[in-house]
Amino acid sequence: MTGRNEPWDADSPYYFVALAVAGAVSGAVVPKHLWAHYVGAVLGQAAYELAFLKLGPLFILGLVFLAGYSVIFVVSAAIVASFRKAGTASTDSSA
Repeated sequence: MTGRNEPWDADSPYYFVALAVAGAVSGAVVPKHLWAHYVGAVLGQAAYELAFLKLGPLFILGLVFLAGYSVIFVVSAAIVASFRKAGTASTDSSA
């Protein structure tokens, strides 16, 4: 989509915004088990690389980048999950 082999090599913030939006959606849908969100983000991106990209000698380095950039995903999920939990708690206490 960006014309680059690795998403973090793009000149635009597309990859970072996509990670944040996907994390926000994930955190809104399932606000628990944030470790599972992180593992899912890393494994999903790694599976995509294995299935669709040409593997080279820097594949392991790419996995390290995926692990690092997936923090954006899980932080976004955590923020939205905390808002959802706070909203649920306030409606429970008012009932």
